[in-house]
Amino acid sequence: MSEQTGRDATATFDAESEDRRQTGGAANWLLVEGNRLVVAGGVLASVLVALLALVWSFGFTALRPASPMYFLFSSLVTGDLTLVTVVLSINQLVLSRELGAPGTLSERIQGAAQYRADVEETTDVAASPKSPAQFLRFLHEHVESQTHRVGEATATVTDEELRERLDDLTSSLFADASLVGRALEADDGIFSVVSATIATNHAGQLQDIAAIRDEYADSLPDDLGDRLDELETHLLQIDVARNYFKTVYVQKELAYLSRILLYVGVPAIVVSGLALVFYNALGPSAVPTLAVYVVVALAFTVGFAPLAILFAFVLRLAWVAQQTASVAPFSAGQYRP
Repeated sequence: MSEQTGRDATATFDAESEDRRQTGGAANWLLVEGNRLVVAGGVLASVLVALLALVWSFGFTALRPASPMYFLFSSLVTGDLTLVTVVLSINQLVLSRELGAPGTLSERIQGAAQYRADVEETTDVAASPKSPAQFLRFLHEHVESQTHRVGEATATVTDEELRERLDDLTSSLFADASLVGRALEADDGIFSVVSATIATNHAGQLQDIAAIRDEYADSLPDDLGDRLDELETHLLQIDVARNYFKTVYVQKELAYLSRILLYVGVPAIVVSGLALVFYNALGPSAVPTLAVYVVVALAFTVGFAPLAILFAFVLRLAWVAQQTASVAPFSAGQYRP
């Protein structure tokens, strides 16, 4: 690896990480931090406002028996029924991960136990934390401690260029540890782990370590080389934990989504069906105009609710998948269609 190539690749990764960190404000709330039910409620409120604006503009003509509103309710019934298939597919996906033969389950458990044992051996502790958030904070604290040791060893380096690259490496690691630590302070849930690490996968730092060892193999002090090796091991262990906890989060989110879709979807089908009966049997002209407005607004909002729920949850799941698709030491970069 040439020096210029390594620096260019690292700069590209740093720019990508900075783009992720700057996804804030309203966009960050919509894509990541916002409660999914609140996001769905916002979508439904927008739909209701659009409907009321249409009725205000065209009056009762927009709701007459032969209007497109009748066909819209028919489409909502069909679409909500289709969501039952979606729910079944989601449950099949979740259950396929939960169920398995004894040998498969034993292998998964032994793999997790071996990973914890490796982490405890590397960090020299008797028992590591059990909860995902505490475990991830534990790993980053050890990376931060190891980074301090690298920084102390850097003071003995006489090569100015090497010292500058080591300073850049430690500054980047300190920034990531601080970012994750702040994100995990407020919440201890499984999503907080995903949210805390969505802007990092340490590919840039791992590439820096490999480049430094390669380019300065003859002048790198032995103790500093050993500390860089230990730091590399810690970073790879963090990436394993990050991706495992992401898998757990996706499973839990999909299971919760399927349950919410059933809670909302069945009433939506019933309400949309009753709206069709209202149009066919009673006829809007046979009842007060205000009653027609209320029934249409309520039925349309409830009928659209499953689609709003699906939009809110899939939006976050898709964003998390896009931002965390790669595993260290690789970086997939920013996706541009």
